[in-house]
Amino acid sequence: MPQINYKILVVDDDTQFHQNLRNSSLKQRFEFESARNTDEMNKKLSDEPGFHLILLDLDLHNNEDITVGLDLIPDLCRRFPEIPITVVTRDGKPSTVVDAMRRGARDYLQKSALQSYELWGEQFRKTIEALSETTKLKRVVNTYKEKTSQEYPFIGESDPIQEIKRTLRIVSEDTDMTVLLTGETGVGKEVAARYLHNQGMRSNAPFVGVNLSAIDKNMLESELFGHKKGSFTNAEYDREGYFRQADTGILMLDEIGDINTDIQIKLLRFLETRLIRPIGWDKDVQLDVQIVTATHRNLQKEVQAGNFREDLYQRLKAMVIEIPALRSRKDDIPLIIRHYLRQQGQEEGLIPNAVMKILMDYVWPGNIRELVNTVRSMMMRRKILGRNIIDPECLPKEIQEFIPGTSFQSQGDNSPQLFDIKMDDRPLEEQEAILVLSRIEEVFKQYEGSGVKKKVAAALDLDKDGKSDNLNYKITTVYNKYPHLFSAFPKISSAYKKYITNNISENKFGK
Repeated sequence: MPQINYKILVVDDDTQFHQNLRNSSLKQRFEFESARNTDEMNKKLSDEPGFHLILLDLDLHNNEDITVGLDLIPDLCRRFPEIPITVVTRDGKPSTVVDAMRRGARDYLQKSALQSYELWGEQFRKTIEALSETTKLKRVVNTYKEKTSQEYPFIGESDPIQEIKRTLRIVSEDTDMTVLLTGETGVGKEVAARYLHNQGMRSNAPFVGVNLSAIDKNMLESELFGHKKGSFTNAEYDREGYFRQADTGILMLDEIGDINTDIQIKLLRFLETRLIRPIGWDKDVQLDVQIVTATHRNLQKEVQAGNFREDLYQRLKAMVIEIPALRSRKDDIPLIIRHYLRQQGQEEGLIPNAVMKILMDYVWPGNIRELVNTVRSMMMRRKILGRNIIDPECLPKEIQEFIPGTSFQSQGDNSPQLFDIKMDDRPLEEQEAILVLSRIEEVFKQYEGSGVKKKVAAALDLDKDGKSDNLNYKITTVYNKYPHLFSAFPKISSAYKKYITNNISENKFGK
């Protein structure tokens, strides 16, 4: 005897109907539980989990009004979306079937004196397995979406990013809107495109991202639109192409400014007709694909230079969203760093405030991509240097050289290195004082001659009424607390030699 595979809750006030099901050949494949009214139905659903299907009689309570059963369907679907509903009644009117399906029923069976339970059993199996496959697919899609959200999180709470997120959410409601994302290399244009995808009606459909500049120009048409086997040399198999892979979903074309005129024409045709023609085909293929493009180039200038078609540019710029450079959203830098540290299983406090300040002051020409690579590099340097935390010596050389005071080497012949003592051995306030002096020292190196203090103060935005009062005050404050640090800053010590040697605690600096 075949093993019982599925458990069905039968909701019907007809006792004979329950007996007929249990005594039929269906008992070899299905386990039936009975509920003769809505109270019993609710109790069974609460107390006995694991039902695979609800067989619901529409003529409950000996009531010829089928709306009694119909009215139960929406609530059952809401409470138990994983359990399909098959309605059964003596009423075979098409309007009843349509109404039941509209309310959420998956299938419909009609009672009759000559009904075949074998056919019913086949219908039960198909309904249960169809929903099971749908549920599995939804789980796969949700798992993929969750993984994608973790891999491509749109991190940022700064005003520019909050506004962009709001815009993307609104734009996602129009599934045919062509979107152009602009911004420097590494700002996160693909992250923004995936955020748009996850927010919209196409979130359960494919997202296909393509970096056009990374594809051989001779193969670009084939990669995008596909080809037929034998249509050109080395075409040894049919290729679907990225457009068809993205059907019903979103296709992101990154570095759109790098494509040649032929591809521009084909892309323009698709935007106007939603048709493509793979290489070697003799007919068009119609697709439902939303196009998101991205570029670091100024397309308007490319049009003026004759490198980009004006008509295509007009189609692409229906909705332009510029992703700001990292240096213009510095408040988001700690958030991005902490997220990456969590991803690597590292403590968020691994980077002290003094080092975080350096990272926030850096201009990041490579933007988020450079920031993430830098954090990865610093984590490795920390291990190599044997540090407990990431101190400034763990910074990449280009950041040490770029930011004032982060070269960490004093210029005097016999002066000590700035960080002979580990940064994590110093109090946080002292670390911050070192960084303040480091920046000032670096700027002093850039100026010589008379009026140097005024020039340094102006360069550091520490001048007041054209004088160096604020610079003098800052150095006085630091010296009073940490006079031992000044041996590592020869330029500052030289500029204020007179006052340092006479003890500058009186806060009287020359102008």
